Order: sequence, then structure tokens, then C-alpha cells
Amino acid sequence: MISIDFNNGIVQATPVAGAAATDAVSRLVLGMTLNEWFYVSAILYTFVMTGLAVYKAIKENKPKE
Repeated sequence: MISIDFNNGIVQATPVAGAAATDAVSRLVLGMTLNEWFYVSAILYTFVMTGLAVYKAIKENKPKE
């Protein structure tokens, strides 16, 4: 929630409860933080996309009998 006081020029922001809850739940699964989950998912995505690219290249360049 954001609170703005135009008279004094103050802006206050409080964290959303959902973000804190998401962080707490993510720590329960294998004990990793949200940042660590991002890195793991990026690495897995890279491996999967590389594997698919190699598979498609081999499939398209396979000699016909």
C-alpha cells in the first residue's frame, strides 16, 4: 500500500502481504529463496531450449533413405 502526504512531501510504501507470503512459501520448498528459484528456472529453461534446438537440427538434417 502506498501512502502519499502532499503537504509534507512524504511517500510511504509498505510491502504487499502477498510478496512476503510468497517468499515464505518458496523457502519451504527445498529451502531456496525467490532469487535462487529464478536462477534455477533460468538454467533449466536454457537446457531445455538447447536440447530442443539440437533435436530439431538433427531431425531436419537427417539423411533420407
